[in-house]
Amino acid sequence: MKKKIFLLSVYFLAFSVTAVNLFYSLKGSLFSDISDLPKGELTATTRSPDGVYKIDTYTIDTCVGKGVRCELTEDGKSRNVFWQTGIDDVEVFWQDNSRIVSINGVELDVIDGGYYDCRRGTSLFQEGSLEGDETGKRNDEKK
Repeated sequence: MKKKIFLLSVYFLAFSVTAVNLFYSLKGSLFSDISDLPKGELTATTRSPDGVYKIDTYTIDTCVGKGVRCELTEDGKSRNVFWQTGIDDVEVFWQDNSRIVSINGVELDVIDGGYYDCRRGTSLFQEGSLEGDETGKRNDEKK
């Protein structure tokens, strides 16, 4: 009888540890927030042509390699608008005066809250990661 209780306890403990690990790994991969990124080292600053917006670019060493984070600043308020891992350089081009910016070839509408987060998932039918905005719509769905 004691052996049966001991085995049940071991099985329950193993199941509990596995369930908790699975929960936290799913939570970390599905519910990641772009505002929870590490600070990193400032590598460049780019201003919009009209001078209203500023994008600071940071390089970050992560456990899986290097990453790039871009932070948009307007009137003293800042928010992350770009996160990409596996790279250590970034190219920022303003498409117009202060609304559309292209970061590493990804066009973002900074006024409408657009952002790019490489952790948002990938598609079997599209190469690379999906970019989106705060509403959850991908930029190609808006067109």
